[in-house]
Amino acid sequence: MSFKDCIINAENEGTITRDQANEARDLFDELEGEYKNNMNDAAASAKAAKDTFDTLEFMSAEKKRQKLLQIQNWTKITANLESYRDLRGQVNYEKAALALLDRDDFAKYANLESRTQAINRAATTKMSNILYTFRRNALSVQRNKAQLKEMIREVFEPGSTKSTSARELADAWKQTSEYLRKRFNAAGGHIPKRTDWGLPQFHDVLSVRKASLDEWTDFILPRLDVSKMIDEKTKLPFDQVKLRTALRDVYETITTDGYAKIIPGRSGQGMKLSNRRVDHRFLVFKDANNWIEYQEKFGNPNAFDTMIGHINSMSRDIAQLEILGPNPKSTIKFIQESLIKRAQLSKDAKAINKAQSASKKIEDLYLAISGRAEKPIDGFFPNIITGLKNIITSSFLGGASISSITDLNSIRIAKQFIGMPQTKTLNNYLKQLVALSSAEKQKLGLRLGLIAESYTALASGSARYTNNNLGPELTRRIADSVLNISGLTPMTQAGRWAFGMEFMGYMADSLKKSWNDLDVKTRNTLEKYNIGEVSWNKIKEAELYEYEGATFLRAEDIESMTGIPQWQARELATRYMEMIVEQTNFAVPSSSRRGRLALTGNVDPNTIAGGLLESFAMFKNFSITIINTHVIRGITQQGMINKAKYLTNFAIGNTLLGALAIQLKEISKGRDPRPMTSPEFWMSAILQGGGLGIFGDFLFQSVNRYGGGLSETIAGPIVGFANDLRNLTIGNLGQAMRGDDTNATQELIRFAAKYQPGSSIWYTRLAYERLLIEQLQLMNDPQYRNNLRRIERNYYKNYGQEYWWRPGQTAPERLPEIESALKPAP
Repeated sequence: MSFKDCIINAENEGTITRDQANEARDLFDELEGEYKNNMNDAAASAKAAKDTFDTLEFMSAEKKRQKLLQIQNWTKITANLESYRDLRGQVNYEKAALALLDRDDFAKYANLESRTQAINRAATTKMSNILYTFRRNALSVQRNKAQLKEMIREVFEPGSTKSTSARELADAWKQTSEYLRKRFNAAGGHIPKRTDWGLPQFHDVLSVRKASLDEWTDFILPRLDVSKMIDEKTKLPFDQVKLRTALRDVYETITTDGYAKIIPGRSGQGMKLSNRRVDHRFLVFKDANNWIEYQEKFGNPNAFDTMIGHINSMSRDIAQLEILGPNPKSTIKFIQESLIKRAQLSKDAKAINKAQSASKKIEDLYLAISGRAEKPIDGFFPNIITGLKNIITSSFLGGASISSITDLNSIRIAKQFIGMPQTKTLNNYLKQLVALSSAEKQKLGLRLGLIAESYTALASGSARYTNNNLGPELTRRIADSVLNISGLTPMTQAGRWAFGMEFMGYMADSLKKSWNDLDVKTRNTLEKYNIGEVSWNKIKEAELYEYEGATFLRAEDIESMTGIPQWQARELATRYMEMIVEQTNFAVPSSSRRGRLALTGNVDPNTIAGGLLESFAMFKNFSITIINTHVIRGITQQGMINKAKYLTNFAIGNTLLGALAIQLKEISKGRDPRPMTSPEFWMSAILQGGGLGIFGDFLFQSVNRYGGGLSETIAGPIVGFANDLRNLTIGNLGQAMRGDDTNATQELIRFAAKYQPGSSIWYTRLAYERLLIEQLQLMNDPQYRNNLRRIERNYYKNYGQEYWWRPGQTAPERLPEIESALKPAP
């Protein structure tokens, strides 16, 4: 009986489906045709039959493995949903489902967001030297570009550069990428190992779309090493016809963002995540130069950015496989349908509405965390909007580093909650701030897995307040440079590293204690991450990392333990790193996906509505994050006394530091400190400490610190910019047509000063205003000095403040009077 007859019989008997039978026949025909070129017909048929059977058997086994993993995952998720109890100790399936995606203090199971960050840190720890070598400088310029090119050549052609450092960096990259490949496969994927694989390809969707299929194929084909490009099904090289067909599939996948593989009406909507990464190793370039040429034309020629992008995307994919199973979208649908079914069975209208609302939140949050909601900025208007956001950030946030001193209180509260000593918070913070100039201390932070976002992403500093790292690269560089120079990015990094290092050092010291001897707060924190007494005793066997007499417990040390199964060591290490990640986010609050979703939803930035919502959300995300971290944590404490203690402790500390921030900003603007004897001042301090200092401006006046009214503040700075631009152009044109004085020159100077990148940097702003902007105004408007005197009178009337460097003067008259803070308020 021929092999095809066997296929027919199997289909008739129901052993295989029609699709499987067609797949087997197609594969057999393809293999048989290839083999007949080198052997007789009988031998070709026999070998084709055997190889087809082996391939189908492997594919069948892989499908069974993935199906088993999916079932196990659904069982685990169901158990997690059942185990969740809210503040009142009741089952809450909606919150339990959201806790699978993002942090929730009542969930003792892992979530997608923290798992993604933990995997990312596990990978970047292995390439700490690469991160340090190619980190950006204060102006966001890539360091050591020549050495980066040498490293690329070593990756593709080992030994070609004769450079020991380049070879070591290339080896570190290969170790990192191999770690991610193995972890992806362990979670349900099946990326084949390729010893000749160098770097991933980043395809710029917009650039590829601008080229036709033939143009793209004709450019890439001569640069590919066709002999190494193997058909994963047949395990045979491609001929030119089949290769062009395969490249057409790649082109369509890139230009349609994967939708080319979606079959309408199919619930799966494209291939499973566990199968998707196989395509990413299909293209094999001849050498480093050919890879670079393609990246310059259709991708990103910066290999460092490509490596970081690969780690970020792989971390997200692995996290999805580990938390949601081989088919995450199917799991999300399973969760949504389970919630709605449960509500429908209750026949309670409120429960049904609640479940439907939760279902939408789950989908939005999943799309945001998984990266599926991310879209490239395309078109003139969207690029203008995102670029403008970066320019406004660079213009308005030059003094945000002063506001960030409230991090000291957040760090103190986070340490107290865990059971760590709080006495050296300020000292350790300042030590880390100084240490950022030390190469060895920077490398230590990276080796501990305390990744520096400023090393790996443009606009990392502005993302803390705006959640924005999009837009033209030039404007992102401008925003990043200003926030580096102003001190916001270094201070944020210092706070995160100070807390992370102290936490890991505290955990290393705690290993000397038995479980019962641990501080009860420490035990509670560990148990939240499913690290109980049994796990603690296992972790005690980890070899600690030593540096200058100090010891640290790293996640890497736990994962490398040999006394327990490797999967168990990895799980412990991952949960430990998730604890570090989440508690660091409490210590130094930054923007959050939940906060962004609360403000804008999964808005498309390429639409007008999306641009307006992005404007509304600017500078508000940080305060939402404060609510989602410390405020929610305080509310969820057991008992009214514990709630009050936590929230009062947090509020008092943040208010005091908010008051200090206000006074430092006043001095940086040439004014004496504000009298602190009025309720209005302390209300402003409360708002400042909560990240809403801009709204405190309206307690005494109708405009904010940037010159906008309350409506513009709520609408956002992009709307404010549009209004200022309208007044400068259309407004002045209308005045001119009516014969009125336009004051166009003075307004142009004010406009330029307001939106000049770096104009608000706290230590240069005052000199910039007094010596340049005000002098230009005085030269163009003899009445401008009267305006300045009116501003002085208003501040004295409203706040009781005087100027130590008066407006319009080219030099200060005296030093600030610090004691004015204690004067009676007007």
